[in-house]
Amino acid sequence: MCLAATACSTSSLVTTASPSPTPATPSPISASVATATLPEARIASPAASCRVLPTPDYQNQEPSHAPVNGQPSLGVPTLRGVILVKIPQCRDIQAILGKYGLDGPATRYIDVPESDDMIANGATRWFRVAVTPGTESATVVELYRHPEDIEYVQLMPEFTGGAAAS
Repeated sequence: MCLAATACSTSSLVTTASPSPTPATPSPISASVATATLPEARIASPAASCRVLPTPDYQNQEPSHAPVNGQPSLGVPTLRGVILVKIPQCRDIQAILGKYGLDGPATRYIDVPESDDMIANGATRWFRVAVTPGTESATVVELYRHPEDIEYVQLMPEFTGGAAAS
């Protein structure tokens, strides 16, 4: 078994293809994972022990740029082979990758400690997800159609310059 990144206040275990020793007394978690079939194990649903934390109200602050969530183009050069994804609280990124057939890997976009505040404000729920180069736009459009698993998805702009002028 391995530990997976979950966007909630507790981590969850997911099975891997390699065999693992069977505990003498199975815990409720290991018993439910061991009896789950592969399709059931890939369902990207909230973790049973996760508690959803209230998200701070930022008083409807709107970004000063055009919306990019789910858009197949940004109008600027973008990185190949990677997209940016934000998942809802209590969702497991590995389960989402499996559900939508994404190879990954997924890495945290914002490196912050896994605290209640960081989970609630969404900082721990942003991931860079590797996708097949050339499929970035189609993947963004497809994932945007699934708000139950994906809160936000966009192409990654390519950094093309130095520090902004004042």
